[in-house]
Amino acid sequence: MVDAEATPPAPAEAPAKDPIASLAGQVRHASTGTLARLRRFHPEAHPQAALFDAERLLLAAGVHPRDAQQRQRWALLLHCLALAQGRHDTRFDADPGAVLARLRFGEARLRQLVEADASVLASLMPRLARRLAAAGATVNWWPLADLMLQGGPGDVPGQARADAARQRLIRRYLDAQPRTDETADAAA
Repeated sequence: MVDAEATPPAPAEAPAKDPIASLAGQVRHASTGTLARLRRFHPEAHPQAALFDAERLLLAAGVHPRDAQQRQRWALLLHCLALAQGRHDTRFDADPGAVLARLRFGEARLRQLVEADASVLASLMPRLARRLAAAGATVNWWPLADLMLQGGPGDVPGQARADAARQRLIRRYLDAQPRTDETADAAA
């Protein structure tokens, strides 16, 4: 017998949408005009160039920047995803440190990337995205996004995520490097 007074079970909460995966998917399915505008514009040099397209995609991904600086950082990430043809993968083997090591990305360039401040990152990240696209590489953009999205010295949680991302990039890069005899001897 069914109890008429029983309340239906509460629906399970939907998992939070991954904004980077959402943005990457939207970039992969964007019109050629939208994609061209997103690839051409640079959020620091020409912040208004693809404003409509960037806002539309950010809203669809559930990204609601709290201020103009955060909006500019998300626009930079969107620009990089467009340059990388929307290739985003969260699998372990797509970790950017390991992918960069496989692409023979120089240690000095990685050092420059992880030690860069926001303005230098704004010029390095599009170059990195172009290199990844040219190689046909797919990476997990979250560690790179954590570097780009940090809010500066006053953003303690963002700074902690950026520091963790830097360590992860370095660790995975070094783990993926081929071991030489000197390295093997030092580890023993």
